[in-house]
Amino acid sequence: MARSSSFTFVWVAIGGAAVGFLAAQIIPLPGQTADEAPAETAETTDQPSVAEAIVGLEQLTLDERMRGEITSASELNGNDGSRFMRYAIALEEDEIVEISLNGALQGVVALYDDQLQLLDNAPIVRHRIEESGDYVVVVSGADAHSYGPFTVVSRTVELTDADTVAVGEPIDSWLQGDAREITLNIEEAGLYQLEMRSDDFDAYLEIEGPNGYAREDDDSAGDLDARIADFLEPGEYTLTARSAYDDGNGVYTLSVEPHELPGDGELRNDGALTPDDSLNGWFSGQGLSYQVEVEEAGMYQIEMRSSEIECPHSEHVNLSLFLLLRCCC
Repeated sequence: MARSSSFTFVWVAIGGAAVGFLAAQIIPLPGQTADEAPAETAETTDQPSVAEAIVGLEQLTLDERMRGEITSASELNGNDGSRFMRYAIALEEDEIVEISLNGALQGVVALYDDQLQLLDNAPIVRHRIEESGDYVVVVSGADAHSYGPFTVVSRTVELTDADTVAVGEPIDSWLQGDAREITLNIEEAGLYQLEMRSDDFDAYLEIEGPNGYAREDDDSAGDLDARIADFLEPGEYTLTARSAYDDGNGVYTLSVEPHELPGDGELRNDGALTPDDSLNGWFSGQGLSYQVEVEEAGMYQIEMRSSEIECPHSEHVNLSLFLLLRCCC
């Protein structure tokens, strides 16, 4: 079961989110008036337990919606004048829960554990529950002028803990600070695009593979999401999914898809090139060599085109090549 402790139920609001802290105005417990609220500090004995503190609060239930409204009669945030409401919710160990706000209210939702320690606060909170027990959800206006109706939506997020990913089969998973290693098997050589996306943290993706192959990326997919597009030989690769600063918590999606080739022709990073032949290649910083085969002396023209290169002197650049050899006789 969840941990238990005894101390005064105290809240101070910071930035519009009610945050448990032992240094501000004391909010009366349910059923108490302001004059009846205890004035002792955390060191005082015989204080109400957390279980007692949530008695009388409305109960949130996962996968159900709870409607409410922040008004001038709602509990007062003594820090910035905003108003808030509290709810109790029972959560189970290892659940990944998502609690979000809908409606006219401009506000945030905060989740506290049974020690009244803040776990997270945002318009959408996602958190992995470490211990079963009773928790507290606080809905707060963004500022002193934020009033209105709202709906609290809570649900269990269905994620996978799989340590493998397959081409064309994205996975949704959870990152809790530490990096995760995921295996990718490539059966056919080709151009592939790998993406790691998250609304909760700055995604960072690394890949290592056969013959010392290694790449990494931070923000190439935009919106702090990671993308690696490259030519991959058959073999086993290790993907490392992490946050840019190794402190991210939240949901992320990892996908591996074949990358569409520009132009016509097959993808080849070596081999022979004959007159009237064309091919697509992929440049990743290492030089590519092709053998030109001609049967008759004469004038020949070799063309190389690309619409994807940005910096020809960067050793990290990805360049999609279109090569054409034709006779000019």
